[in-house]
Amino acid sequence: MSELPVEENVIHQISEIQKSVMQAMLQLARTNHPQFTYVNRELGTIVNTIASLKDNVQAHFNAHQKKVEALVGVGSAINSTLGLKRVLEEVMDSIIALMNAERGFLMLKDESGVMIPQIARGMAQTDLLKDSFAISNSVIKRVADTGEAVLTTNAQEDPRFDQQASIAAYHLLSILCAPLKVKDVLIGVIYVDNRAQSGIFHNDDLEIISSFSNQAAVAIENARLFDGLKSSNEELQIAYQATLKGWVRALDLRDKETEGHTQRVTSLTLKLATAMGIDGDNLIHIERGALLHDIGKMAIPDGILLKPGSLTPEERSLIEKHPVYAYEMLNPIKFLQPALDIPYCHHEKWNGTGYPRGLKAEQIPLAARIFAVADVWDALVSDRPYRKGLDPKEVKEKIKADAGSHFDPRVVDVFLRLE
Repeated sequence: MSELPVEENVIHQISEIQKSVMQAMLQLARTNHPQFTYVNRELGTIVNTIASLKDNVQAHFNAHQKKVEALVGVGSAINSTLGLKRVLEEVMDSIIALMNAERGFLMLKDESGVMIPQIARGMAQTDLLKDSFAISNSVIKRVADTGEAVLTTNAQEDPRFDQQASIAAYHLLSILCAPLKVKDVLIGVIYVDNRAQSGIFHNDDLEIISSFSNQAAVAIENARLFDGLKSSNEELQIAYQATLKGWVRALDLRDKETEGHTQRVTSLTLKLATAMGIDGDNLIHIERGALLHDIGKMAIPDGILLKPGSLTPEERSLIEKHPVYAYEMLNPIKFLQPALDIPYCHHEKWNGTGYPRGLKAEQIPLAARIFAVADVWDALVSDRPYRKGLDPKEVKEKIKADAGSHFDPRVVDVFLRLE
């Protein structure tokens, strides 16, 4: 027969004692001896006391079991949360609920080693002023110095805090404070207290809060790393975007005739793509592709690109290679690969007569089909040194007429509904 868990074994032993006393009472009652009447009354009192003890022990074990079960759930919750702010909120609210504490706070070490309050909460998950916990400096210092949790069930009479006048002033009774450590390195402390009653925390709560603080410390450190990576990635994205705009500016400076075209056509392309239900990262890739749609022209000699007269067939053929040059330039850059559709395919036509690959209909990526409409619109309505821009109504009619030949009819339909 397997051994019972400690909790069940204690309850079982109390039940056995209760049963033995009740059997003794039954045997004495059967004797009908008047001297045993008083004894039976006393034994009855003992049985009631044992029953009360059994209930108390069972309630204590049940409460402890609930805390352990809650601890498991809390561990899953805080470790599945990303972002430091959210993790701190989960940790603080969870420990207050777990310990049934009146209020609490959490501090983390900064780069210089100073403990900085991060979050302070009350039982109702309301934010508290961080300086309202200045009274707990002695407790925090002890935990930070020793690296061990501190529990007091009556701070008013605890000799460790007999010189902490503020504890008496704030009527603090139950205090529980634990270190937050990652690989034995202290990163902060977590603290809860209660001013209403003594004995709200128990010695076995030290084990609970220690287990909790271990999980919380790992979650906090992971969140810090995540936030750091996120911040670095955002800085990198800003640098990438600045580089792209630098390339676009270089093209604008090279070809004054089309200056400003890229920014205008990018804005219109994003508006049209959004109207077609595209969102999220796909919009970011479309924006980058639109910005870089003519980047391949950097490989075209000035004598051809800026030639004022008509192009020869050979020169026209070279110009038409700029989408291929764009592909060759951008494809080795991993973060720009999802943006290649527009630079590589924006001169393809719905009927297959475009270049460089003669793609047809839905063989052409959607981003390129969207951009093609915006590109032609801006080219025709904008003023150039050699002509005035066409009337927008006239350009709309031309784009409508070219639906099904040059353009995707579905894209044209959405475009014509745009303001």
